[in-house]
Amino acid sequence: MNKILLAVVGIILTVGLVPAYAGNDKADIKVMTQNQYLGADLGPVIAATPEQYPFAIVDALQAIAINNIPERAKSLAASIADRQPHLVALQEVYAFECTSLVPGFDACAAFAGAFNDHLALTQTALSDMGSDYEVVAILQNLTIPALPVFLPGIQGPAMIVSVVDRDVILARGDVTASAAGIPCIKPAPASDGCHYQAVATVPTPLGNITVERGFVAVNAMVKDENYLFVNTHLEVRMLGDSADSTALQPLQASELNGTLAAYLSYLPEAPRVILAGDFNNGPANVPLAPYFIPTAYQQLSGAFTDIWNLRPGKPKGFTCCQAADLLNDPSSLYERIDIVFALPAPSAVKANVMDAELTDKTLSGLWPSDHASVIAELTYD
Repeated sequence: MNKILLAVVGIILTVGLVPAYAGNDKADIKVMTQNQYLGADLGPVIAATPEQYPFAIVDALQAIAINNIPERAKSLAASIADRQPHLVALQEVYAFECTSLVPGFDACAAFAGAFNDHLALTQTALSDMGSDYEVVAILQNLTIPALPVFLPGIQGPAMIVSVVDRDVILARGDVTASAAGIPCIKPAPASDGCHYQAVATVPTPLGNITVERGFVAVNAMVKDENYLFVNTHLEVRMLGDSADSTALQPLQASELNGTLAAYLSYLPEAPRVILAGDFNNGPANVPLAPYFIPTAYQQLSGAFTDIWNLRPGKPKGFTCCQAADLLNDPSSLYERIDIVFALPAPSAVKANVMDAELTDKTLSGLWPSDHASVIAELTYD
């Protein structure tokens, strides 16, 4: 093989190692929001009586195991790798761990598919696909360090399960990004973000569990422009049967609005702001009794621009929700609650939902998540 041919082969091999995103960025910035879904409906656990509670926990673990997060994480990562956004907002990025307590019996093995770190699976899948993404900010939300699980026929707890829910921001390899360090009213321990003051407390036979929610942000430089990219996951509109919980979501939105406004007011030069996430609320929702507080969407769309309304055409863009077991056919998405907001408003927008077609189902017939992902390309004058 002559020297010229060797040089050509060397160039080809070198180019093959470089991610292919550099020439694909026609917009100023491309972002994605993706709810990864823990794999179970926790409603029955929240509503369970003391007698029902042990069985509800077992049912939830079985559902999480069956809903195959290793397979789904690869599918969700493929959506990121396919579109190569500069920044990605991830919600419901869980980690489940288990310790068996019964000598000679591995209780955890009965639910082995449930015990995974969703973030580690996502990072591995992206790396295997040749996509260069870095975790730049993590918010640790709901944290249950030691949940005893009881199984029929076994005296006392059979195993201890730990649960951590996180919101995560990923940055593409060519993006300079770091946690923004926004001053918090309620700092989140061991995290880069803030917890909301208004949060749900769920009573269980084992004690109260605080369902923490919050937001996390990064400062990012994309094409020589500064951005503040914010990721949040607001509380559901009504938690269990508690009417009092209807106030939590709008209060969280109000705190988010106020905190961001205060932070931006102190900056010598305001960056472009992109707020993405699962807001559990959208343009079709109305204030709920008994408080009739303006909805989260009403509050946030008053301060920011919902970029979906700027895209060409008027598709509904529904993002929620597939059946809890992810096996439904056809799709059952019926509302748009996974949203990208911007300030100032971009001059042009391309946006679409992903992971919402039957062809997006995994090999075992599961939807990648109970939510669709949203990809958005924003161009500014």
